[in-house]
Amino acid sequence: MALLTVAVVLVAALGLLNLVLLLGVIRRLREHTDLLSDRQAQPPEVMLEVGSIPGEFVSTTLDGELRTRADIPPMTLVAFLSPACEHCEEQLPLLIERARTMPGGAEHVWIVVVGKGPDTEPYAARFAGLATVFVEPGTGPLPLAFGVKGYPAFGLLDERGIVASTAFGIARLDLPVAR
Repeated sequence: MALLTVAVVLVAALGLLNLVLLLGVIRRLREHTDLLSDRQAQPPEVMLEVGSIPGEFVSTTLDGELRTRADIPPMTLVAFLSPACEHCEEQLPLLIERARTMPGGAEHVWIVVVGKGPDTEPYAARFAGLATVFVEPGTGPLPLAFGVKGYPAFGLLDERGIVASTAFGIARLDLPVAR
């Protein structure tokens, strides 16, 4: 009988230990879930943070005009695209539509085609008349001034030249509506 009592007490102790460990695991899983949901709630960084001012730059447009940060008009849509990027290609129809309806016209839409090689010039030519177009390497003045971290990257600068909105997809960008 004493052996049976010891066995029951031992099984009960193991059950309690198992319960305590299980509660610890559940608590830990809840912490991880909270951390992951916080991380997913924040949009990924594409370029400079909202509220930042782009760095100084000097760059030449496809038309041969020299542009600096002082030349950025108020309420400008800025897009960084790469010919080698599949997601960039998916964004083109909506980008072209938004460029056509952007208040201020082509002067208020800056498209930077990032890359080297024979594909960049024809890719950039697609935006002629719709935007102010630049062709630069990934380490060029415009990608560095805007702190671009991936492609496609879209941004909207407000009336003072401050980054008002950024996104990897143009549909997620808060754009003004043409009047």
